[in-house]
Amino acid sequence: MSFSWLQRKRKGELIDLAQRARVPDADGLLKDDLVELLANHLNRNETAFAKLPEFRDFYGRTASPIKRERSSPSEAVAVLRTTRRRTLIKEQDEEPMPEISSAVARTPRAVYRRVSDVLNEVDIPASPAQLAEVADQSFQVVKTKATELWDRSRIIQLKELVRESASSVATIQTIILLVEAAGLQWNTLDTTALFSMPIFFTIFSNSQDVRGPNGWALLTLEWWAPATLWSLTSWILPLVFSYFFNLTLGSNTARKSSDRQYPADPLMFNIARLVLAYSAYRGTTNEAIAPGAWGTFSGDAVKCVGTHVPGGYYGLQIGSLIGVVVSIYDAALKK
Repeated sequence: MSFSWLQRKRKGELIDLAQRARVPDADGLLKDDLVELLANHLNRNETAFAKLPEFRDFYGRTASPIKRERSSPSEAVAVLRTTRRRTLIKEQDEEPMPEISSAVARTPRAVYRRVSDVLNEVDIPASPAQLAEVADQSFQVVKTKATELWDRSRIIQLKELVRESASSVATIQTIILLVEAAGLQWNTLDTTALFSMPIFFTIFSNSQDVRGPNGWALLTLEWWAPATLWSLTSWILPLVFSYFFNLTLGSNTARKSSDRQYPADPLMFNIARLVLAYSAYRGTTNEAIAPGAWGTFSGDAVKCVGTHVPGGYYGLQIGSLIGVVVSIYDAALKK
């Protein structure tokens, strides 16, 4: 019972023989596995397939020694030996064949189908181009959401409102006055301990108390005198002067337009500030000489304003000069 006869066959011929021999699952096997499985199946079922012409060459009965034995009586001994050998071979073939394990029976085609099923269950992009397309779609979704949130926040509208409000002479003049007032009050009001600092925060500070402005100083003359003097020389008297001497009214007689008129002339306002600051605080530049009184205000009040305002006397003059330049530039743009 030779294996060489099966090995010389092509796989297509082996599959035909396996179908005639009723071997199950022969299509998915490799050629070597198919040869082994077909040979074992034919050996176990020799009585059923030996008479078929397709398997005569496998069993070797076309030119077997048995027929020659029967045709020549002189070779009886050889016939007996041959028959005995066949009996032994059949007894060996009748031994139960071990069952093929599931690992051996699992063919590459079955493994490939299983891997294909698993890959189909997982949503993986088929190519780098598809992966890039998925990433681009995700980016567009995030971009759309971010744009919607940005539009809802109205930050652009708020920014334009702040920009429009700050781009005016009145806003710039107000900022200058607020800086002067904040510096004067910060340097005039003494600080006092308000309450004890929590123990945890004492690790980061050398002070044991939380300090703040002394509110009781607002009831004293030492605070009111400098505050009143600064108010008169910095915005009350200049505002009155610029209201009555408003040059924007006379320059707009040809056509009446509200965008070219101011209730108070900003240029005259800052000129009045320059003159009043010079007349009141010029003596504070020399520390060796005590400044004199200005009207009903004492020299101490004059010195407090001239030294506690940011930049002192020169800071007041610089703020007024900035107002003058801005007023002239605004008037030139409106011509």
